[in-house]
Amino acid sequence: MKRFVILFVVSMMSLVGCGLSNQNEDVSDMSITAYILEIEDRILVNEHITGEEFEKKSANEIQDEYYYSSIFVDVSAVDQSVISKLEVGQKVKIGIKDGIRESAPAQATANKIEIVEE
Repeated sequence: MKRFVILFVVSMMSLVGCGLSNQNEDVSDMSITAYILEIEDRILVNEHITGEEFEKKSANEIQDEYYYSSIFVDVSAVDQSVISKLEVGQKVKIGIKDGIRESAPAQATANKIEIVEE
C-alpha cells in the first residue's frame, strides 16, 4: 500500500510539472500577419482574409464575413510615420504587446507595425 501511495504522489507531481511549461511563454514577442480592414484611432485587421478577396468582394461583404474574427489593434504606441502610411487592404506584420484580449472582435495593443510587400 505504501508503494502505491508513493507511486501515486510521484505520478501526480510529474503531471503537474508538465502542465506548467506553457505558462512561461513570453507573449511580448507575439506577432500576427493580417490585412487591414479599417483605419480609425485604432486599426481593424484580419488574419483569415486574402488579398484576392479584397479585389473581389465589396467592403460590406468583407465586413459581414470577417468582422467577428478580426482584431482591433491599438496603434497609439507605434511611430506615427508608420501609421500615416497604412491603407485599407494592406498586409501588415504587427508586433503585439501583452497578448490578444478575447472579445468580439478581439483586441490587442501594437508595439510595432511593418508593411508586408506582396
